[in-house]
Amino acid sequence: MTAFFDRVAARYDRAFAPTAADTAADLAPPLVGRTGVALDLGCGTGRAFPHLRAAGLRVIGLDASRPMLLEAARRASAREVARVRADLYARWPLRDRSIDVLLAFHSVLAHPPGDPERAWRHVGDEMRRVARAGALVVVDLPEPSWAATYLRAVGPDRFLHEAGGVAIEAVIPAPSRVLAALGLPLSLGEGPLGARAIGEL
Repeated sequence: MTAFFDRVAARYDRAFAPTAADTAADLAPPLVGRTGVALDLGCGTGRAFPHLRAAGLRVIGLDASRPMLLEAARRASAREVARVRADLYARWPLRDRSIDVLLAFHSVLAHPPGDPERAWRHVGDEMRRVARAGALVVVDLPEPSWAATYLRAVGPDRFLHEAGGVAIEAVIPAPSRVLAALGLPLSLGEGPLGARAIGEL
């Protein structure tokens, strides 16, 4: 999975990412009144960084791709945003009870390694571990109908995203299945790619 993002990092914002205006609109509602430290999971090129900082949050961006994090450095210095290279599906190098806002935007959870339920369960466990009491969690969950429109179906709940000679498989089942695997007390509503789960821990 990381190899795909390594290869597309330099053109990711042009070829794959939402516009700056769409990113701002996606972020604004859940962040109202929030303070403290925000963890941007799968932060990629850091397109959320300016908006999170403008909301008054201290920001940590976590991503497994070094080229993506280098692109993210264009948006914020190391003093402004702590960029952490780490695998979303391994233990995160973060202290217990240290995060006030946890964000997994767009299709961050659509590329689980191995058994999807096990991978998503790990993410849910790590969110619980690093979250402070009352922490906000926002997770975007693409709908299969969205995937069928923009990606190529290759099997049940599996789709292929192809662009510029590179491809990555996405696992996109009903959002309720991902939410059940995360095991977090989140409520499903509408989101940019179909559904968004929001709640407090």
